[in-house]
Amino acid sequence: MDDSNWINCPHCGLKHRPRAQSLCPRCGRGSTGSRPSTTAIPSVAALPRPSVAMPGVADRTVTPVASVPVARAAPVSVPVAPVPARAAEHVPTVEYIPSLDSIPTRERAPTSEPMPAPPAEAASNVSAALPVGGVILLVNAVLHLFEFLFLPSVSTDPSLRAAQLAGTLVGVGLDVLLGFSFLRGKTQLLTLGFIRLVVGMFLFGGMSLYQAQYLFTLVVFAFSCGTLVLIWGKPSAFLAGVGLTAVLLSMGVELIGFQKLSAVQPLSDRARIALRPDLEGRQLGEGESIVGERHPYKLRLPSDGWYRRKSEVSRSADASIDVWMTHPEYAGSLVVSVRDWNDSEAESLREARDVELRDLKVQYPDFELAETSDNGTPLQDPSIATLTGSAVRNGKPFLFEVSLYRTNDRLLLVKAFAPTAAFAPLRLEGASTTLRPD
Repeated sequence: MDDSNWINCPHCGLKHRPRAQSLCPRCGRGSTGSRPSTTAIPSVAALPRPSVAMPGVADRTVTPVASVPVARAAPVSVPVAPVPARAAEHVPTVEYIPSLDSIPTRERAPTSEPMPAPPAEAASNVSAALPVGGVILLVNAVLHLFEFLFLPSVSTDPSLRAAQLAGTLVGVGLDVLLGFSFLRGKTQLLTLGFIRLVVGMFLFGGMSLYQAQYLFTLVVFAFSCGTLVLIWGKPSAFLAGVGLTAVLLSMGVELIGFQKLSAVQPLSDRARIALRPDLEGRQLGEGESIVGERHPYKLRLPSDGWYRRKSEVSRSADASIDVWMTHPEYAGSLVVSVRDWNDSEAESLREARDVELRDLKVQYPDFELAETSDNGTPLQDPSIATLTGSAVRNGKPFLFEVSLYRTNDRLLLVKAFAPTAAFAPLRLEGASTTLRPD
C-alpha cells in the first residue's frame, strides 16, 4: 500500500483516501491534504547509504568507466499505472456524512408544508354523526329551558322544584358546552357527554315519572338514547337513522305540547309564574269573575294580573279556603272561605265579624282595626258585615278588608289584603263586597 495516496485528517486523525470535496468521512470537516497526481511518482530524497549492504543491491553488478567523470543525472519521472481500487471496500459518500460546520439557513429551515398524516388519522377517528349530535344538544339546551318555564309542574314540593331548577341550569350549561365541542368534531368530551345523557335520562325521567307525566318520561328516554347512539362510537347508517328518528320524535312531542299549552295559557304568563309552582291556570283580568268550588257564588276581580293558587296549597294553610286568588307582581290576595254556620259561636253576622276580628288579632298581634260597617239596622240582621284594618305581615305593612256573608247554613268570608303601597293600585278597596251568592 502506497502511503502517498492517503491523507491524515488534521481534526480527527482518520487516515483516508482523498475525496473530491476534501471532506473527512468521519467528522465531515475539510482535510488540508490535496489529492496527489496519479500520473507521476513524486521524487524522493536520497537516503544515506547504510553500513550494512541492502538486500538486492549486492547482487547488482556496476561497471565503472575509468577516467570518465560520471555526472549525476536528475531523476526522471516514469509513468506509473494508477493503483486499482479495491472492489470490496465500501467508501461512504459525502451525502451520508453529517457535517459539524454551520449549516446554511436555507438547508436548516424546516419545511413549511403541514404533515398530512396526523389530520388524516384524527379525521378517521371522528364519526360523521358527531356534529349532528352537537346540533341536537344545542337545540336541546333551548328546549330544556322552555320545558322548565312553560311545561306545567304537577308537584308543588319546594325541594323537588329546587332540584328541577338546579338540574335545568346544569343541563343547559353542559348541553351548550358539549354541543359546540361536538359540532367542531372534538372527541375529548365524549365521556362527559355520555355521563350527562345517562344521568339526565334517569334524573329528569324519574322526576317526570314521579309527577305522573308519563308522556314526558318517554320523551326524555327517547331523546337520551337517540343522542347517545349518534355521539358514541361510529354507528352504522341504519343505527344512526334510528337514533335521529327517536330524537326528532321526542322534540316533535315537546313542540306539540308547547302549542297546546299556549292555546290554554299564553306562554308569557306561564313564564311569569314559572318559579311559583303554587299557581295554576291562566291570568285573569279586571271584570272577570271567579266561581266557587264548594258553594255557588261569583266574585268579580278588581284589576288585571290575578292567578289562582292550587287548591292543595291553599287548603294546607286553612281547610275552609275555597278559592285563593293572588297577584304575583304586587303580592295581593283575594281569599274566599266557606264555613258551616254555627249558632253557638255567633247568632248574627255582627257577632261573626267580632269572632273574625279576634282571629285576626291572634294571627297578627299588632292588628289595628280601622272601621266596621254593615248594611243592616239595629232591628234587622245585615246580609253583609265588613271590617278594615292594618297589620305587619312577612315584615311588611299590609292593609286588610274582610266581608262576611250568610247563605242558609253557610258562612262565606271574603278577605282582601295587600301591601299598603299596592292596596290602591290593585283597587282592593271594596273588592270583598263584590261577592254574589247564587
